[in-house]
Amino acid sequence: MKTIMTILFILAAGCLAFYAVCIYISAMRRSRNPEISCLKEKREVALERLAGIWTHKGTAESSAEKDEGETRKETEKSQDETHEISVAFRDPDLNAFYIENIRDKAGFPPQARQVVEGILETLDREGDCPSVVNSHGEIEASLETGAYNRLARVTLREHALDTAKAMLRLVDPGPMTPMAIIAALGHDLGKIPAYRQQLYSLGDHPVISVTILDKIPGFSEMPNKGDVITAIRDHHRKPIDFFSIKLKEADQEARKKELARNFSLGDTRTGRESTSREEEPPKRAASAGRETIFWDDENKTEGRKRKGKPKEVEIPWYNGKAILQEIAGRINKVDEGRWEAFSMVNGYVYIQVGLLWSVAKKVARMNGDPSVLIADTDDELRANILYSIVERLKTEENAIARGLIRDGYFSAPFVVSMQDGTVHSKASYVPFNLEAFGMLTSELESQKYGKVREIVDVTPKW
Repeated sequence: MKTIMTILFILAAGCLAFYAVCIYISAMRRSRNPEISCLKEKREVALERLAGIWTHKGTAESSAEKDEGETRKETEKSQDETHEISVAFRDPDLNAFYIENIRDKAGFPPQARQVVEGILETLDREGDCPSVVNSHGEIEASLETGAYNRLARVTLREHALDTAKAMLRLVDPGPMTPMAIIAALGHDLGKIPAYRQQLYSLGDHPVISVTILDKIPGFSEMPNKGDVITAIRDHHRKPIDFFSIKLKEADQEARKKELARNFSLGDTRTGRESTSREEEPPKRAASAGRETIFWDDENKTEGRKRKGKPKEVEIPWYNGKAILQEIAGRINKVDEGRWEAFSMVNGYVYIQVGLLWSVAKKVARMNGDPSVLIADTDDELRANILYSIVERLKTEENAIARGLIRDGYFSAPFVVSMQDGTVHSKASYVPFNLEAFGMLTSELESQKYGKVREIVDVTPKW
């Protein structure tokens, strides 16, 4: 037992001695390096010291990115300034239009601006040609020589700018503006002689214009190019969508101003005949069985059915008494078996629409307003003008035989019977009251000769 106690004592003393040695060694290490502590010792260290590595690194990267961004902005700014300096057109009007409406406009996407610049460059280079063409199949070929000659003095470049300015007045500023400018500037590119020679087989100038636009960088990628194409193709037809209607209106507004601008000048500066057809008497219409133009109750014009009824438009040149005076001199006149107007003993005078249109153009010119001439190439506009004339003659002069024409129309279909039994069922006339001309029935009947004397009856078809 005593032996066991001795052994335990020795072991305990040895443990104490070993513990004392460990404490001594630890104390020595601490004295040499105060930074070192035991594993269980808690220690507070500032966040800046712990995050120093990545804070330094992040700051460096942020600074690099900032420098790179500033460099990129400077480069882009330099490129924009260089682009603006490089975009300059020979024609000062093109430059002015570009600066005012395109160059610095925030609402003009870069792609749309690229397309406009391409069109303007084309107009600057090739736009000195006339703004009208007289090729086969072109609607402008039907213009009177005087009107054609006046419009031929207007260059394609001028007409494009006139149309674009008119389009900007008709379309509210906004997302549609770039598309409106592109359509207006590019709608007649197909009139450039070089392109017409290359693409003649494709058809008339609106089709060629679209083909040219497709080759201008950026146009084929435009998200709304379909609307532009439709508007250009329909600007001489009857458009149905808002944008196409506005382009047609802008084109007509530009033409009216261009005619007025050149109205006082002579017609000797073009390759067409210098004698203006507007000074010639209008062509005589055929007799009832061979009339060249029929405007019946379905509003057909020259064989093309026009949908919808006409509407009243402004005709500032209107002079009812002058119109009646001009018509009076044509009643019961026959030329090679053809007539334009005839009277009947029932107190009515039947006027062919072709005569009324010729008289309207003459009166408009007499009053210094040639804008009506552009309706020669536009069935809808011509119908609206004729309807407006008839409505004013009806209300202001009491000249129209109301009972023979339906509301909403400017002419009516009649069945004309001849002495030999021939019946013409496709005759269409504007019926007038004979009293409007200040002449007696007997007086007019006494003036009849030739084919008009053979007319025995005129009956409304409806």
